[in-house]
Amino acid sequence: MTIQIIDLVNRFDSGEIQLPMMQRDYVWKPAKVAKLLDSLYNRWPIGCFYVWQTTREQETKDRTGGGPVHHSIDGFYGFLLDGQQRLTSLSLAMSKEVAENFDNRAFFDVEKNRFFLGGSNKTIKKRIAAFDPGLVPLSDLIVNPNDLQTTIQRVVEGLYEWERIEKRSEETEYRTRLQSAATILNQPALCQEFHNDHAEAAIELFARLNKGGTTLSLGDVEAARLSQAATAQIVNPMRSFVQSKDLQALGFNFSFLTRTLVTVHRGSSGFANLPRNWASGDINASWNATKKGLRYAASLVQEEFGWTSRRWLPSANALIPIAYLFKDHLKEPSKKERESLKRYLLLAGLRGMFQGSVETSINTFVNPLKTAHANVKDRGMLLVKKIPKTRLFKIKPDDIKNTVGMYSPLMQIYLAYLVSQKAKSWPGGRLISEVALGKIPGDILAVHHIFPRKYMASIGRPSEDYNVMANYAILLQSDNAELGERPPDEMYSELSPHERGIASAQLFLRGQDDLLNQENYDEFINHRAKLLAEKLNTFLGL
Repeated sequence: MTIQIIDLVNRFDSGEIQLPMMQRDYVWKPAKVAKLLDSLYNRWPIGCFYVWQTTREQETKDRTGGGPVHHSIDGFYGFLLDGQQRLTSLSLAMSKEVAENFDNRAFFDVEKNRFFLGGSNKTIKKRIAAFDPGLVPLSDLIVNPNDLQTTIQRVVEGLYEWERIEKRSEETEYRTRLQSAATILNQPALCQEFHNDHAEAAIELFARLNKGGTTLSLGDVEAARLSQAATAQIVNPMRSFVQSKDLQALGFNFSFLTRTLVTVHRGSSGFANLPRNWASGDINASWNATKKGLRYAASLVQEEFGWTSRRWLPSANALIPIAYLFKDHLKEPSKKERESLKRYLLLAGLRGMFQGSVETSINTFVNPLKTAHANVKDRGMLLVKKIPKTRLFKIKPDDIKNTVGMYSPLMQIYLAYLVSQKAKSWPGGRLISEVALGKIPGDILAVHHIFPRKYMASIGRPSEDYNVMANYAILLQSDNAELGERPPDEMYSELSPHERGIASAQLFLRGQDDLLNQENYDEFINHRAKLLAEKLNTFLGL
């Protein structure tokens, strides 16, 4: 059908175009939205929109920034199969000033001739707060087209007042740019209607269309199918569950949640040959087990290891076998079983047991739980025993010296070790676990170079010498900033005896303060790698 982009956005806002339950969440970042706006500004194509029209009643998904629903007066009414990210982005970008939508509002930088979102960066936020006339809200240009010339005149006058226009030619150019920015949505939208009353056909088309952003995985397709028939009643509770901030921080999404539900319900995580009627039976009971199991597994890694974000969690898929423990009964594992589960997670994370085929890895650990006798009291130990003995070798000092990644498996194990030891950050003295759990507002964990990078570079050391785990500590971001790039011996000499005691939990100096001198760097690295390997091996029971 022939329709302008602005009309399509307005129909999306009014509810004439709705999101079917199968749609994923809105995920676009400010930089991507800005590129979409710049494409429109340059009159470049932004792709086709597909709308599914059906006479059958359908469950709908709430959308970001959504308002009340109104039916169309011209018969155009349907469900958006492709274009959610673009339409939602445009809707939010042109919204009026509302505090909760500040980061998503678009601003046209008339001098740089490009778009920014309110949450793009600190500089943009400062300019908006200062009422910089060079940043014009898109809503001022589009929402009130009758007042466009008044808006343009106000902007020009503001630029003169701020002494940002020096030549008459600049004023002419800025007026032209503002006029062009105001009409970015006044261009034809490629919109294709799909008439079909069968939800399965719409799901199949949905799966095939989603190539412009992230291609749909088999898990995404199964997550879409959950919105139909017998399982529709659990979709909204699932969406609410996975939108929890602490779970999203671990990388949980609807596709992952669907895989966990499939595993709990069927005893197998496979999507490839999943029958269409896989959800037959008591799917509600399986959902309750999935919900409680994942919540337990998440709290386990967060509270016991400090793994509260995706960069620190070795693998979210390793949590699925733990969720399966709740399939037959919802009672939480015993204290002994919890210790076994902790060891399973640590060893599986260290040795990358879930880095290969996802389905095979999950099934490998779920299978012994399926066949376990009802009298087995420590099912966590069944998971530990599935880790091959060939993978239970000790951590060597050379592993510590050669590990480069600041969020590598070894560093993830190191964080868990520090939490177990109730280690503190220095010089502030706050518990590492408190920071990991977000109990200190505005502060997060950071990887600190004991011999700072700039300092090492200044004395001629190559980066491969100091960007290694043997030179890493884990501190509060604020403490890391306070220590800065000073030589470590200078930093250490300024610490109080109490602060030195806190630092010793990670530095392992044992009275050998001279190891922090630059000439003793190699000896420090060897010394710390040896002791750190010993500590971690003891912690892991290797």
